Amino acid sequence: MIVTCSKCQKRYIVDPRSLGSPGRRVRCANCRHTWFEAAPEEVPSAIELPPLPETPPVVRIAPDESDTAHRIQLPAVARQGRGIVWLGRVALVIAVAIAIGALFAERQQVMSAVPFTTRIYAMVGLAPPVLELRDVLPSRSVANGVPTLAINGQVANVSTDPQPVPKLRVALRDANNKELQSWVVSVTDEPLAPGASVPFHTTISQPPDGATGLIVSFMAAGS
Repeated sequence: MIVTCSKCQKRYIVDPRSLGSPGRRVRCANCRHTWFEAAPEEVPSAIELPPLPETPPVVRIAPDESDTAHRIQLPAVARQGRGIVWLGRVALVIAVAIAIGALFAERQQVMSAVPFTTRIYAMVGLAPPVLELRDVLPSRSVANGVPTLAINGQVANVSTDPQPVPKLRVALRDANNKELQSWVVSVTDEPLAPGASVPFHTTISQPPDGATGLIVSFMAAGS
């Protein structure tokens, strides 16, 4: 219902049930004027809610031990996580071993296809030889009363690609394998074709008296 202040004419919406059956004294919130507001002739009565239905009692049934035999027993499942991890590791080791074996067996093809792998193979001692020393033959002579040692041999390319020929190092050693003297020999500046060979020759005057043997080896690239 709408209630109007008789002094300032301020209007309010009021629930008639809040006035009660005879009415009640009210105050205007705008001008603070008070008066008695009678209840309307027809006041809607409050509606009572019906009571909640009774909750049926909970019946608890005790388990029957005789039913145990009829229950389905599921088989226990063993944990396979560790087994799977172990099998995975074994498979990985086998795969790595096969890969290493292939790289070892086919290292010549690998180095031909990927040249920079030659240095890697050489570092681990797996690089096959690409050059060989052949027919190394020392000889002694005397020229004008001066003893001379001459060394002849060949450098052969045993790979399937042209190879640069590095310098050779010749070292004289005594009976105790002690190095007495060494020098460097240049063979050729041209690459050596696959399967080809090139001769080398070097001499030294007045070799050490105690020299009983020699070693000829390839020098590292850039030396």
